[in-house]
Amino acid sequence: MKVITIGSSKGGVGKSTIACNLAVEATKGGIKTLLIDADIQASSMVFREIRSNNEILPQFSAVAIVKDTIRHDVKTFKDFDLVLIDAGGRDARTFRGAITAADLFIIPVLPSPYDVWATEDTITALSEVNTIIPIESRILLNQVVAKTRLAADIGEALEGLKINGKKIERLKTVLHHRTAYKRSINDGMGVSEYSDADGRAASEIKSLWEELMKWL
Repeated sequence: MKVITIGSSKGGVGKSTIACNLAVEATKGGIKTLLIDADIQASSMVFREIRSNNEILPQFSAVAIVKDTIRHDVKTFKDFDLVLIDAGGRDARTFRGAITAADLFIIPVLPSPYDVWATEDTITALSEVNTIIPIESRILLNQVVAKTRLAADIGEALEGLKINGKKIERLKTVLHHRTAYKRSINDGMGVSEYSDADGRAASEIKSLWEELMKWL
């Protein structure tokens, strides 16, 4: 069993959308997947409930765990090949538990210097955990507006993100700002399943999933 946490102490970075789409891709690939919603907002659980009403779609399991025992709770799900955790920072103890449970921690970051700076609390939590348990971490640029100078300049700001002095590597895949993500989520679908979806959105998610498969 492998555990990938998609988390940020900052809201609105798209972590639930990313987690749900990854759960869809994993399930389509025949991987027995559990999605844990560790955010009080419970967006991933809402997505799973909507999806469960469509019998045509391949289904995955989901559970809400918003408590500091999440690290130990995850170990009870040994029947699953992959556990994805959607972790928000509203509950600090749960957030740290979701970090320690992870084999890989993904930090979604929006493409602006302010949003990069706003990850400070997430980086602090990761740094503290890493002094005890080494956790592999990666940055994922999300909601990027293509062909903008801001998107091009964000690389410099990302250089400053470090865990205990070590630079956090960035995933090669970049997710762009596309309406397909919002439309498909509202129907309990991944972008790769949505008939009206922008093909580029589906390609991005597939690329991200393929990039992450090396950790499985």
